[in-house]
Amino acid sequence: MAPSESEARREASHWYVRLREEEGDEAAQAEFAEWLHADPAHAKAWQSMCETMEAVGRTPAEWRSCGLPGQVGRLRESRSANRAPRRRAGIAIGAAIAACALALALPTIGLHLRADHITAPGHVEQVRLADGSTVRLGPDSAIAVDYGDGGRTVRLLSGQAMFDVAHDEARPFRVRAGDVTATVLGTSFDVRMLGSVTGIAVAHGHVRVEDASARPTGAHDLHAGEWVRLDAGHAAETGTIAPQLVGGWQRGEALAENRTVGSMIDEIRPWFAGRIIVADAGLAGRRVTGIYNVRDPEQALAMIVRPHGGRVTRITPWLLVVTRK
Repeated sequence: MAPSESEARREASHWYVRLREEEGDEAAQAEFAEWLHADPAHAKAWQSMCETMEAVGRTPAEWRSCGLPGQVGRLRESRSANRAPRRRAGIAIGAAIAACALALALPTIGLHLRADHITAPGHVEQVRLADGSTVRLGPDSAIAVDYGDGGRTVRLLSGQAMFDVAHDEARPFRVRAGDVTATVLGTSFDVRMLGSVTGIAVAHGHVRVEDASARPTGAHDLHAGEWVRLDAGHAAETGTIAPQLVGGWQRGEALAENRTVGSMIDEIRPWFAGRIIVADAGLAGRRVTGIYNVRDPEQALAMIVRPHGGRVTRITPWLLVVTRK
């Protein structure tokens, strides 16, 4: 793939996130229209995303024609028109496509409204909190922060985050991920909600993990190198890991030790600015062991499924399908 095409795909994914965060912002829509017309590769990347979203059923019926009006060739022809009509047409097209992006984003717009910090697929961000604690926010992840006199609470709304907590004995630090709460005084630990599994792993310090929906209520005291994973049925799996390997996703690594293919695919999804579909349920249940480079999602997927007779097919830049050979 040419560098310009790769860059266009990356920028298109950024626009997708920005437009759904800045709903109704006319300045953002005008800026988007300007970007769209700056290079034919931009138009191709954006239309490819719209077509992919329609293919996987995420486009509402009223937006089935959300691709670029007149296709990319007509954008080139429009360059010969006079400046004022072209600008008006560009803004109109930009506004229409921005509306399309917002319609595609309806299932997740609530997440953006609730989050204080959010990342795009494939991107990691470091956030410094008011008390000096830091959060390394994983790709396609979101948190909401609630600090008060009685304590410090961060809600992991989606994805994964590595926390390095500033010590404050008078104000415990809590991370809530769904029904699971991790409470600490000062430590470094990883919290993840990927697929149907919530996991906590401790790099150093002491974390108490409680699952409010478990019956009886489940509690786990974790120290350096210990982890717990809780599935959708609130069943807990525990184990140990070298403390220096906790939060390996920050280095673009996904560690699997007798993990299911399905759980590893869930770990890769946040790194891909599109949709990954697994067409074989039996393949998802197979087990794998290894370390995979999630910064190259397509290659990591291929390495995970190949030993079990699987293959990865790229339908468009925004859609990967996993099947058996």
